[in-house]
Amino acid sequence: MMKRSCRAVPLAALLVLGGCAGRTQTEPPVSAAEPVRESPSSVVQSQEGGFSVTFPGPVTEERRVQPTDVGDVTLHTFIAARTQEDTAYYVSYTDFPLAAVAQVSPRDVVDRASQGALEALGATAITAKPLEMEGGFPGQEVGGLSGPRRLRGRFFMVGPRLYQQLLLHPEGRAPQDADRFFDSFRLDPGVAGRLSQRTTGG
Repeated sequence: MMKRSCRAVPLAALLVLGGCAGRTQTEPPVSAAEPVRESPSSVVQSQEGGFSVTFPGPVTEERRVQPTDVGDVTLHTFIAARTQEDTAYYVSYTDFPLAAVAQVSPRDVVDRASQGALEALGATAITAKPLEMEGGFPGQEVGGLSGPRRLRGRFFMVGPRLYQQLLLHPEGRAPQDADRFFDSFRLDPGVAGRLSQRTTGG
């Protein structure tokens, strides 16, 4: 059974390094969700996040303070929801304190992040495989089932920053654009280089 406090935060807020704390239920967003694109297919290019991705539909953006065991972090989330189909697409990124990420391996972070997302939904892991983003950054892809809903997620660690790409949809009704959504994610090489330097001391 899921704790109510975990359900109170967006799906993409299911982080590691402390997981979902009960106090997140009372944490307000840093900024309210607002429309980002209104076209049928929305290409989001986040200069601050250092990535681009194609969403199937209008996108909203939200920033939320997320308490963790290593201190408060800001979760930046982009969401496209198809409410009539009970389907939602998420991309988020979070910068963790350098002192915290220096104590764990990047591979361990993405493993724990993917498991945390499954556990927060009460999902059973069906598939899990390691990935590697261009540039050698460690990643993980998981698939899980929670009752009538299926979760597919990809997680990447780039320096102190965790990227999450998630899709939630009814079991047996995977959207046709699922692969395009996941494969469209691109990281800005310049941003990736700067993030790497932050953890290597360069």
